[in-house]
Amino acid sequence: MKTKFLLFKFCALTMAITLLFSTGAFAASGTLDSTFGVNGIVIADLGSASDSGSGVAVQSDGGIFLLGSAQLNPANLNDLTKIISRYNSNGTVDNSYGVGGRIFPGTQSIPGSKIAVQSDGKLIVAGSSNGSIVVARYNSNGTSLDTAFGTNGIVIASDSGGFHRYGCSDLAIQPDGKIVVVGTETNAGNFTNIVILRLNSDGTRYDTDFFNGLIILDKTNFPNNRYNSGEAVAIQADGKIVITGDMMDDDAKIQISLARLNPNSSLDTSTFGTNGKGTVTVPLPYFRHSRGALAIQADGKIIVVGTIVNNDNTVEDLALARFNSNGALDTTFGETGIVVTDFGAKEYGADVHPQSDGRIIVVGTSTTGDSSRLLVVRYNKNGSLDNTFGNNGKLIGDPGTSGAEIEIQSDGKMLVAGSSNGDAALSRYDVSSPVVKTFKSVGAHDGWILESTELSNSGGTLSKFATTFNLGDDLRDRQYRSVLSFNTASIPDTAIITSARLKFKRQGLVGTDPFSTHDQLYLNISKRAFSNNLALQAEDFSAKVGAGSTQDQITAETFNWYAANLSGTNLGFISKTGVTQFRLGFSKDDNDDRSADYMRFFSGNSTDANMPKLIITYYVP
Repeated sequence: MKTKFLLFKFCALTMAITLLFSTGAFAASGTLDSTFGVNGIVIADLGSASDSGSGVAVQSDGGIFLLGSAQLNPANLNDLTKIISRYNSNGTVDNSYGVGGRIFPGTQSIPGSKIAVQSDGKLIVAGSSNGSIVVARYNSNGTSLDTAFGTNGIVIASDSGGFHRYGCSDLAIQPDGKIVVVGTETNAGNFTNIVILRLNSDGTRYDTDFFNGLIILDKTNFPNNRYNSGEAVAIQADGKIVITGDMMDDDAKIQISLARLNPNSSLDTSTFGTNGKGTVTVPLPYFRHSRGALAIQADGKIIVVGTIVNNDNTVEDLALARFNSNGALDTTFGETGIVVTDFGAKEYGADVHPQSDGRIIVVGTSTTGDSSRLLVVRYNKNGSLDNTFGNNGKLIGDPGTSGAEIEIQSDGKMLVAGSSNGDAALSRYDVSSPVVKTFKSVGAHDGWILESTELSNSGGTLSKFATTFNLGDDLRDRQYRSVLSFNTASIPDTAIITSARLKFKRQGLVGTDPFSTHDQLYLNISKRAFSNNLALQAEDFSAKVGAGSTQDQITAETFNWYAANLSGTNLGFISKTGVTQFRLGFSKDDNDDRSADYMRFFSGNSTDANMPKLIITYYVP
């Protein structure tokens, strides 16, 4: 019965999320990747009624790891079994890995809070157990622990005296293969400090000169603190190590704490922080930091994500802080360096990932009452919501879903680990950033065509080389129509076009303004030359348009420019292999006054600043 129920639940979830995230003829960035799993989603039943996914990592061959938790002991709700599943790049289970595609580090006293993949494909698993930090390494096939690492594949960092207990929050692998684990130390006085464990690639301790081979950052590094926790770690391009966490000050208010270590483990007191301490604290009352919610941009700026909670716990909003590489808040980000976003529910930020173009993706959960929903948000470089993503910058999943961690694949697609109605879930999205490209019309193929006689609806004389084109009628009530051509072949074949805008500029007027006498000005589109010849032809006057295309209305803008936004239907007629042509004309062919009434517009033979423009926005999945 459980199998049938899960199948129904999965199909219902898939259809609902697909409908939610794929509306419109051409959806914005943030659509589910239909080549992954079933319509972009993989559901993992780990064996309990309260399964969840908490981590994701990708191997160089495209294999995907999902870290999950299963509550297999109903008598102890805190007893969670960690299970790591491996999937092929298309979302199918990799049955060659471990046992049936899974390994169970929890059965070997390796709790598994975080996972990361080495460059050789081996899997690092870090967690804490009985007051000790535990790190394990598995061979790339998952069938065994790597006995060349630590002791039989495992490293345990503990205090033999039992006065200090260590918890694990995050994990990172340096380019040179060293492993960095950050967490929290609780000492005999019940005060907490940041703890850092660094291992050589073989599992031996790198920082042997420190207490138990561990680096402790305490109140000497963060003055006026009461409790300090280590929550996240990231490695800079220069090898320096950035660590962030929560700090409770003397007024019992939570703040963001940041520290940066040099590659030799000393605090970076020369270029980071204030007062020569190599650390930074930022008052952000009632801030909650999530494990791993730290990222470093390509320009060296540091992003921290969490949640701001008011003192009666009724309001929770996403909070992002961005720091310059010296530890000072970046005031170009939301004007203060801190951006708080309220979507009307309780929003919890769990992970953050900058994209190569500077946009920032945050994943978490939106909760209303007892109902939780997956939340994915994308911000622009300046901290504003990116309205080209999802629904005005956000994706919100179905009830019962949540988000815990994200990973961006080498092809730019985004994996999200989370949960769905009692099961672990893994979904993949296209998060390609939009490209905005402006094309200038090709003057050699632009021009106007004059109707042969008033009622003929066929072309007569034409002009191919003038710097202007005409729209309206002449003194014999013959209609002017004009053609504009754009070479759009540089658009990638796989691009999804989300918008297009045609613009052209008025040069002058003859007689009465045709916008007042000839009704509306419209455009028609053709994916190829109207008369199968790029050179302007008399036949272009009435040549067939693209089958199924629509007419788009052209309206006046400022500074003598006129423009039309292409409909979703017409976007499909933009050529990615050659020339896209537009034919312009008024809906009323003439005004029967035996007087010339037409407007001149600059053609592609005019100066660069005045040429007609086609502005296309697209993204490549």
